[in-house]
Amino acid sequence: VKEGMIKKNIIPNEGFKERKLIGGQLETNIKGGTDILFLKKSIEKRKEIHEAFINKGIEINPLLLVQLPDEKKGQKNDLRDKIEDYLNDEYDISVSNGKLGIYLSKDKTKLQNIKDNNNEVEVLIFKQAIALGWDCPRAHVITFFREWKESTFSKQTIGRILRLPEPEKGHYDDDLLDNAFIFANQNLIKVEEDI
Repeated sequence: VKEGMIKKNIIPNEGFKERKLIGGQLETNIKGGTDILFLKKSIEKRKEIHEAFINKGIEINPLLLVQLPDEKKGQKNDLRDKIEDYLNDEYDISVSNGKLGIYLSKDKTKLQNIKDNNNEVEVLIFKQAIALGWDCPRAHVITFFREWKESTFSKQTIGRILRLPEPEKGHYDDDLLDNAFIFANQNLIKVEEDI
């Protein structure tokens, strides 16, 4: 942080009441929070960050990461379809127009040059693949979808949104651009060290 390599803070569930982050544990009141509500908040935050870059004359297209839950054996997870339909219908974000990237074990789409600061991909859907060894400094927002009330996320996964897109320039003296944002659809989140 002091050297301007990573963002200053992680802001969890911005816009929801009763947020507390104490000792790596987030507690938040998300009553009535649907998957789509969290996705909407995430997209709005990505758009707000993008507008801040434009206003500063900086050509960076911030990336929203969306982490899907693992599929349960014998059950098809329709959340991906629901998310893709919503992104297309409400925000004109799709694979076909180049604004949606997919990074799943059996589907890797629109990933070429995704790390470039002005790449056209606005949203990247993934499960576990990018948690380790993947770097895209223009990623500013991450949304976690989980099916249980308590989740543990590694610092590796959250680290995907901590890098600054222009480390040679350091921080932007703008809280919107100097912080990372997490949206998660559960009441309790724990962040633990990787083993």
